[in-house]
Amino acid sequence: MTDLKEFLAMNKGIIHELLNEMWQTIERIAIRLDNKILDIELDNSHGNYLEIEDGWSEAFYANPCINFPFGELGYSLDGLYCVFSIDPQKIDAENLVKIITFSRENPDFFFELYGGDDCFETYLSSKDEGDLDDILKAVNNTKEEFIQFEIGMEAFAEDEIVDVFIDLSSKLYEFLSDSDLLALIPTNTSN
Repeated sequence: MTDLKEFLAMNKGIIHELLNEMWQTIERIAIRLDNKILDIELDNSHGNYLEIEDGWSEAFYANPCINFPFGELGYSLDGLYCVFSIDPQKIDAENLVKIITFSRENPDFFFELYGGDDCFETYLSSKDEGDLDDILKAVNNTKEEFIQFEIGMEAFAEDEIVDVFIDLSSKLYEFLSDSDLLALIPTNTSN
């Protein structure tokens, strides 16, 4: 624990600046998306995973985010991300191609299609080239109630790239909504 105390003592100002930048970015994005994505709400996101040393590590601390009924847009130490909840039974080849095309418009972004309950079940990643028919078959045959489509970008990118990311998130929401692909995220109603 001594190493962490020393690290904090030496870097408190930078850590404070980093956290403020993350929150302020999410607040600015919320203002820009207020009339573009329905029912957005500033919140704290829990249960995220970070990619550390070629593996995944759960973040037990909160990340700033914007929640909406079909997903969330947030900021983690990995960067900005926008996740949409999608009904896997409604995805067809045309919709899948359109989603991939949207996502590949900018090489600064990554994307992934993965399980709703099992976030480690990946159907498609921008890191890999997959066969469209195999991906579509896996998505349509999943037992998952919903799957997640995520786009993201590295942390602390230039403002122009963040602007493009916001516009892409808005366009994806509009496309997914117009195509009736969005699925409500199940909420835990038990207390």
